Amino acid sequence: MFFGEVKTGSSLGGILSSSIEIYKNKNKIKISKGTVINKNLLDLLLLNNVESIKCAKLDDDEIDENSAVHKISKKIITSKKSNIKTQEPKNGRCNLVSSVDGIIIFQPNQLLSINSVTNDIGIASLRAYSKVKKNQVVASIKAIPFGIKKNNLQDIINICEDCFKILPFQKKNIHLIQTTNQNTRTKILEKTLEVTKDRLSSCGINKITEKKCSHEIKSICEQLKKSVNEDADIILIFGTSAISDINDTIPQSIIQINGTILRLGMPVEPGNLILLADIKISNKHISIIGMPGCARSKKENGVDWILWRKLCDLKISSEEINHMGNGGLL
Repeated sequence: MFFGEVKTGSSLGGILSSSIEIYKNKNKIKISKGTVINKNLLDLLLLNNVESIKCAKLDDDEIDENSAVHKISKKIITSKKSNIKTQEPKNGRCNLVSSVDGIIIFQPNQLLSINSVTNDIGIASLRAYSKVKKNQVVASIKAIPFGIKKNNLQDIINICEDCFKILPFQKKNIHLIQTTNQNTRTKILEKTLEVTKDRLSSCGINKITEKKCSHEIKSICEQLKKSVNEDADIILIFGTSAISDINDTIPQSIIQINGTILRLGMPVEPGNLILLADIKISNKHISIIGMPGCARSKKENGVDWILWRKLCDLKISSEEINHMGNGGLL
């Protein structure tokens, strides 16, 4: 690619390297950076006594920036179930926009491979598993120079298929169990219910079933069984104090009704004292989340990272939770 100053008369087909202002019919107009100099613009530049202009001219083995990012955008979300739409490319940029509320998923190593093909294309995205809203920009494909080598473009296209997807939030039957003792304040219970409703409402769930019981194994077991019989999908449990051991009251209550403790603790702060458990009834798995104290706050914490995935029907392995430590200090 040629890039530099040329005589205006020789600039036909060049790409403006920066915006310029000129007159047309005595009116000042702005010609944007990246505009291809056609015959009409060339004549207008000469009429304005512009003697030279800085521009880029592509070689035969190059493709223009907008065409390049457009081709990548069509390949990077090939799947009809990606729940992502593309904006029209402009100034060498093409944005990817979510068409639903949910979470963005992709393999970071695939994105790394794409960005490693050439420095001339950069693809920036939200962090994997981030919560997104409908019509939110979730990734941006940018061409750095005005022209991209065709072989580099083809290399990117060969490895970028179906990189990005948005998993939509599903409607779930959510139950909230709050345990109490003689020191429990009504305001704490009310605040917990309000914050939990807001947290779920932001994910499209506007109804939850609340239960209260004594912080005792027998009482908790009774409420858990009721929620199971009422076809709960996810059961959230707030104890009078944070769960600090596998032999604590809440995990032992889950074990008493034949539930399985999957994990206690995660490398995310706040949120590290979270409990993940599961109860299998026939062919259905009911998720149980023992909520840490930070979940009484509206601020994003480790509970959100778990809930978002659960509401999208994503399984969460212990290894994936361990990876959350990278960036897990919130």
